[in-house]
Amino acid sequence: MNKQYCHPKRKTKVVFVQLGSPEAPTPRALRKYLREFLGDPRVIDINPWVWKLILNMFVLPFRPSRSAKLYERIWDGNSFPLITNTEHFTENVRKELKLIDPHGYVEVNHAFLLSPPYVNEVYDSWEADLKNGVGATKLMVIPLFPQYSESTIASGVDALAKELSKRVKIPTFEVITNFHRTHAFIDNSVAQIDSEIEHLSEKGNKIDSLVISFHGMQKRRIVEKNDDYYRHCFETFQLISRNLEKVDPRKIHMSFQSRFGSEEWITPYTDDVVQDLIKNGDKNIAVYAPSFVADCLETTDELGHELANDAEEWGGVIHHIACLNTKDQWCKDFARYTYVQAEGSAQAKEDLEYSLSESEYSNMPQLVMGEA
Repeated sequence: MNKQYCHPKRKTKVVFVQLGSPEAPTPRALRKYLREFLGDPRVIDINPWVWKLILNMFVLPFRPSRSAKLYERIWDGNSFPLITNTEHFTENVRKELKLIDPHGYVEVNHAFLLSPPYVNEVYDSWEADLKNGVGATKLMVIPLFPQYSESTIASGVDALAKELSKRVKIPTFEVITNFHRTHAFIDNSVAQIDSEIEHLSEKGNKIDSLVISFHGMQKRRIVEKNDDYYRHCFETFQLISRNLEKVDPRKIHMSFQSRFGSEEWITPYTDDVVQDLIKNGDKNIAVYAPSFVADCLETTDELGHELANDAEEWGGVIHHIACLNTKDQWCKDFARYTYVQAEGSAQAKEDLEYSLSESEYSNMPQLVMGEA
């Protein structure tokens, strides 16, 4: 019988999806990247005709040159950290899966929304496997954004839906829309922070405060559109804070970074929090960004360079704590998480996550428009 008509064995093809990076730190590459990124209606959700005018007349003529200079600071001559970390993370998870899944029921790949390999390339590989009789029977997409938001997860779902609209063969598929409460993510974030703070202390840099800085979002999306992002950020903050051993809970602060445009964004802003802490005598400040699992421009440069320079002018020192990237235990734990999501029982999946008490939610600040 022809291979493509054989009944394939049960197998799940898991695709880790990340945003991607420009091709190079040049104005031309940034113009292409920003046109596609900022042209996504999930990312910029205002009137599309108005935004198209603003994008083409005021953003793309000027911003690429400025952005290219920022990206040049994190360019290693061949690639950007988001790309290399995602590639190595996927390779490490794949190796770990071979140990916990010797029958090969789960395979992992990675794809980027704005860089190669694109989602369509991974889909092409699945169809090629089908022709050879070894194609997966299920597709699972895990966006590598811990917290859900319309501008990240929904954007990725749109890209998948667009690709599916072009295809004849469509597998059973599932999208994991968040993993911010998982033991894999929380425990490894806690270990990363505690380890770095202990290391800094041993070197004579006793940390006065820890700022947990999340990627920003327009406040309107939370207040008016009921996006889950802010709640997920709060849950992440609570779970990390409750498990840390090296920081006084009273010295841990939640904030938001990366504002863009003139709209009001989620507060408090990271730079405001840091400036206030320094004014009040906290000079050594550690900063961790759990909106990301791989270092990128927003972590390495915005926090590790720009915020550090600002803090120095204010009289303090920023100690940027790196993302989980390719840490061994993180890769091992995420391999287990991936396997359980693909093959585990409902109870096993339930056990992957922490829960929060009702009293913990009572501490969540309420966002109100007009209160920056």
